[in-house]
Amino acid sequence: MAAPALPARAQAAAYERAIPNFPRPDGSPDPALRVRLLQGAEAPPLLTRIGAQAEPLFRRLPDGSYAVVQAPRWQAVDTGCPARYGGGDPRSRMIDLAAAEWAYFGLPVLDLSAAPSTAVPRGRGGGDPSTATPPAITAPSSDIGTFDIIDPSRNFSTGRRATRSALRLGLMEDDAQVDATIAGYWAAVPGGDDALRVQSLVRFGSRDAGWAMPWSAAFVSWLACEAGFSSAQFRRSASHFDYVSAAVQARDGLDPDHAFVAYDLDETLPRAGDLICAARAGSTFRSIADVRDRNSDSQALHCDLVVKTDPAAHRLYAVGGNVAQAVTLSVIATDAGGRPLNDALLPGSNRWFAILQPRIAGAPVPGLDRTPTVLSLFQAWRRYAEATGTPAPTPLKTP
Repeated sequence: MAAPALPARAQAAAYERAIPNFPRPDGSPDPALRVRLLQGAEAPPLLTRIGAQAEPLFRRLPDGSYAVVQAPRWQAVDTGCPARYGGGDPRSRMIDLAAAEWAYFGLPVLDLSAAPSTAVPRGRGGGDPSTATPPAITAPSSDIGTFDIIDPSRNFSTGRRATRSALRLGLMEDDAQVDATIAGYWAAVPGGDDALRVQSLVRFGSRDAGWAMPWSAAFVSWLACEAGFSSAQFRRSASHFDYVSAAVQARDGLDPDHAFVAYDLDETLPRAGDLICAARAGSTFRSIADVRDRNSDSQALHCDLVVKTDPAAHRLYAVGGNVAQAVTLSVIATDAGGRPLNDALLPGSNRWFAILQPRIAGAPVPGLDRTPTVLSLFQAWRRYAEATGTPAPTPLKTP
């Protein structure tokens, strides 16, 4: 195997921030290879939808005539699923793919776990960094390294709730470096070309705009595709509702080919390789029966891939797309048994209501810690440190 490549150091001009992000390991597919950018003389007409038809826009020329407006646009060149990279347990494959994309976005982390909170958050990361324990991962209740943004006498407690703290920001959807990556996720979605068309319109108005259409379901669909699931085994879609509904039908015996089966939160515990789903925006889903009966005016959902569970710490870890405008790892609060706490049990939490489990025989798969991506990350960071003069990585704990 070739030595890990040097991490990139992305610079986003709008925010003046340098972010180390890590190349995908050997054998991990690059979604950007599914698309090409049509620009210059190749740029297609700028299309806007009028009713059922997409019509070109025109501009008036100085001589009074009209010409079709052309604009750069991503074009899908590889829409095949299942992908040719498959092999092994698709649950492990999905976890490793998610880890690789998370690393490519710069390892952003959103902490949704339960903790006592204050009106103005207490800062983290003070003290001696060589001895402090990372509070969100190995010692969630620790007070080591906290600092106060305002005088404690001016602050006040707001009780125990989901903290919603950004432990690390990475590349975001408006960073040019991940533009082709997100377009590649859309290439794995039937009808994803419409999202690419809409994005061409948006970028025509503002070159620095993020993605107009939410791409979280496209990310999950791309994971399923690259993990080896066929179209019959996973309903790839721009909407989470489509594959969640298919998992409910699989539960009811109406879709024997679909690889995932839906359960309510109180029926099973999430495992690495499962999808956990929440209602969002205007939807009111509280159970898979609500999905079955379409008991909501809105079908807005969001699902993340579980990559690791840690019931002893009352946490599980899940990777999702378009979370804080990136591929982000979320730290999610659970009860003592490992069941996610939704907003009915923990203020500020997501409205979790369903777990989709692959119906694959065999032992549980290893989680995030033992993925090829994480095993190569140490070496990638070492090479990054050598190239930039930053401190070399050292293990926090000997395995």
